[in-house]
Amino acid sequence: MAEFDDRMAALRDRFIAQTAQDLERLRAGIPARDWIDVRDICHRLSGRGGMFGFPELGDAARALEESIDRGDALQVLDRLSDQLLAEAERLAQGR
Repeated sequence: MAEFDDRMAALRDRFIAQTAQDLERLRAGIPARDWIDVRDICHRLSGRGGMFGFPELGDAARALEESIDRGDALQVLDRLSDQLLAEAERLAQGR
């Protein structure tokens, strides 16, 4: 069991490091309205967020991904983007 816990901890650490990289891509992609790249990042974060114990991040990513898919207005996308960036920033800073 300890070996499994160690592997999960290593995967979780890798997820956190990847999220920091994703945060940088989101910071570039959202203002540029690069919704294809932003959606890809959201899709990845929505699946992995809950799996690694970060449901708020997963929920925020899923909400933005679904909003992009629906073609929602920019005001909605901006609001959801702000929420996702805040969650990703908290995770990247270890909070």
